[in-house]
Amino acid sequence: ATITDYRMADSQEMDTSAEAMMKKANELKSEGNAFYKQKEYQKALGKYTKIFLYVDHLNLPQDLERMVGDRAPDTGSVKNEDVTRMQVVANQNCAMCFLRQLRFEKCEEFCNRALAKDADAKKARMIRGRARLRLGNLDGAESDLKFAETQFPADKNVKADIVALKAKFKKQRDKERRQFAGMFDRMAKKSKKKATAEAEKKNDADAGSGGISSLISDMLGSEEGKKNQSEQVAAAIGSSAAASPSASGAGETSSS
Repeated sequence: ATITDYRMADSQEMDTSAEAMMKKANELKSEGNAFYKQKEYQKALGKYTKIFLYVDHLNLPQDLERMVGDRAPDTGSVKNEDVTRMQVVANQNCAMCFLRQLRFEKCEEFCNRALAKDADAKKARMIRGRARLRLGNLDGAESDLKFAETQFPADKNVKADIVALKAKFKKQRDKERRQFAGMFDRMAKKSKKKATAEAEKKNDADAGSGGISSLISDMLGSEEGKKNQSEQVAAAIGSSAAASPSASGAGETSSS
């Protein structure tokens, strides 16, 4: 017998029924849980991710199922909701491993995958809220963690994360308040500087106008002075002329 013969025999003996696939998926989940408890998260991930190889083909999307028709895999006694539940659990467990490894983006990704299968996956939302908090998505974290608080009221991790979330929101608000205060201070200084510049410009204009007025006044005063002097001289000459005939007449009277 050749190696190919052995491989063919193995493939013929391998049970590919839906029931066998689900059984294998459950075995992988148990093995992954054991590694998770030992904090061997990478090994746990190796088990959890293998689950998808055994179950993803068992619940094809409806549009794809219509396309393949009779060629769709026979699920036997395995119900579609059982397959979906296994997919959700596997994704949630992967997300928890990524959370422990501080790989928060991957954690959120697998939570979203779980929620795509079941929008009511409570644990997926709780884990995603914790990841979002650490990614700095405070609004998203608030939505998920508030939901988680109603579903897991005794969970210490959720309580601790909600306290941390409130602290982060306060820090963010304080930072924004300081930024706005600084902006308003700069605006006030700029406005004051502008007002000072305009006042100085006005004072310069007033000073220039006063100088011209003074110059004109001086000029007018000078002309008036000259005019007054001329009038005074003319008056003096007039007085002298009037006085001369009187003197002559008196002399003539005296000589006769």
